Amino acid sequence: VGWEVVYGEEFVPTSESGYTVIVQKSKKVPSSEASVRNSFEVTEPGKIVLTIDNSASRRKKHAVYRYVVKKPVPAEN
Repeated sequence: VGWEVVYGEEFVPTSESGYTVIVQKSKKVPSSEASVRNSFEVTEPGKIVLTIDNSASRRKKHAVYRYVVKKPVPAEN
């Protein structure tokens, strides 16, 4: 991203009875790291929450993200 930030990811299910899944614990990402890449599977609808904390800088920065949703592959019987 070009500057040091604290980055984390979690999946929050739509269902009230579902559990929040921490996909990536919050960690400090140095400015020398090119990008963050991750993939995971879920079986229920929900949302991905990306947390980017840039409290060390007073200037506003923009984060760019991209995602791909793949259709589930049917299980073979």
